[in-house]
Amino acid sequence: MDPRAWILQPLVDAGLPSQTITDLMFRLGFEAVARQGDLDDGVRAVVRDQPAEVQAAWVETLSRMIAAAELVS
Repeated sequence: MDPRAWILQPLVDAGLPSQTITDLMFRLGFEAVARQGDLDDGVRAVVRDQPAEVQAAWVETLSRMIAAAELVS
């Protein structure tokens, strides 16, 4: 499986359409660049208005992003 697909699979499994996933990733990137200090609140804010299932999928996606980054570093 393509690593990018593996990273995003929890969001796909949560039933999000590809455009919504793209929007969430864009918002994450924006938060990472624009937010001063701790990024944790910004990361949570990205999915604050989403159902619990999507929030859980978001946490898993972020965990996979971190794991993938550790594999290539």
